[in-house]
Amino acid sequence: MRLQKFLAQAGVSSRRKAEALIASGSVRVNGVAVTTLGTSVHASKDRVDVDGRRVLPETPIYRLLLKPRACLATLAKTGDRPTLWRYVREAEPGLQVVAPLDFPAEGVVLLTTDGELAQAMGKRGRVQMTYHLKLQGLVGDDGIMRLARGWRWEGRPVKPEKVDKLAATQSNTWIEMVVAESRPRALKAAGDLIRHSLLKISRVRLGGLSFEGLKMGGWRDLTKAEISDLRHRAGLA
Repeated sequence: MRLQKFLAQAGVSSRRKAEALIASGSVRVNGVAVTTLGTSVHASKDRVDVDGRRVLPETPIYRLLLKPRACLATLAKTGDRPTLWRYVREAEPGLQVVAPLDFPAEGVVLLTTDGELAQAMGKRGRVQMTYHLKLQGLVGDDGIMRLARGWRWEGRPVKPEKVDKLAATQSNTWIEMVVAESRPRALKAAGDLIRHSLLKISRVRLGGLSFEGLKMGGWRDLTKAEISDLRHRAGLA
């Protein structure tokens, strides 16, 4: 594990601040000052000290949060637009938003200090996610079949596992899409593909984790079984 990642997971600071601590010479590994970023440590074998105090690894945090619409998916307080800081006022050091949603979108996101999981989920096609999409106009069966075949976004393929029509009127169509894709803009491209504007994005499941039981802005800690399942889906032991 990289040293800055170890410090972030141990709750010393964010990863960026951990890099600054290393560069300043405040960090020692087995009694030797380390100033090189990217230095690897073994959490159970190596002794790490920051400013003379030993750092011990902490149990990573795993939380599921239901992000409201018109909210930035960041834990920082930024400008005039609302952020997740409104709902998580005292975020632990190293806590990061995994699979963030765009400002207009709503749905479940993961908050964790497990950098390994965050990195794995950031890779392409690791974890299936379920979306409810509201498209403008009446989408016919041909449009649903076209979406099921997939499309390309930013030079790489996006292939849904399943596309189903949930409901339709003459004005709008709601569909459910299961796809290993965390970027809402890739889903907007799906609407453009069949010439129906995407009006709303709701992520209702992240892997095996559902929004059920959460109110908008609410969050809960994951169970051990849920953590194990999510890490397995992400390709981790």
